[in-house]
Amino acid sequence: MPEKSINVGDLVVATKKISNIQERSVGLVKNILKNEITVFFVGTAEIAITSIDHVVYLDVTKTGKPKEGEPYEMKICNICHLLKNNAEEFDYNQNDGKGRRTTRPSCKLCRIGIDGKNLTSEEKKRMDTIRPKDKDIFTCPICEKMTIVGVTANLVRDHNHNTGIGRAWICDSCNTGLGRFKDDIKFIEKIIKYLKQ
Repeated sequence: MPEKSINVGDLVVATKKISNIQERSVGLVKNILKNEITVFFVGTAEIAITSIDHVVYLDVTKTGKPKEGEPYEMKICNICHLLKNNAEEFDYNQNDGKGRRTTRPSCKLCRIGIDGKNLTSEEKKRMDTIRPKDKDIFTCPICEKMTIVGVTANLVRDHNHNTGIGRAWICDSCNTGLGRFKDDIKFIEKIIKYLKQ
């Protein structure tokens, strides 16, 4: 079966290093002129002009986790935008509602920059001494949502990813939110500005 021809607007993968674009980088085709192709590579936010032979068409419907069935072999990292092996290059995250294994959206290498310093065992022990008890009523210090500990919400130890020092117990939703914005005040300020518009 012949490979699909590449068209403007398609997603492609670099099959070799192109200037400072890594092999396996995912990009969007902007222009094709004979055997020359212009691609915007997402991970580096760079445009590269190269031979059409240096990229292959990417069927994104066959990457990551489909709505039904088991995860595909390959997945695009949401940080570096490299096409990587789903089982080997991404950490396990959780099982979905259908009991299927899911992996984190960021590859193991990119997670190093995201995760920062972990809590030390001493900090974990200290945090555990102030953990609300199961079935207590807990109010998250961020969203102020009231929950029954261990029943209606999961609590997590929040910590400073630069220092590894624990901050407080918060609900898992707020912890995920902080993580999505990388615990970075400039992103939170952008959110406030956006919401005020």
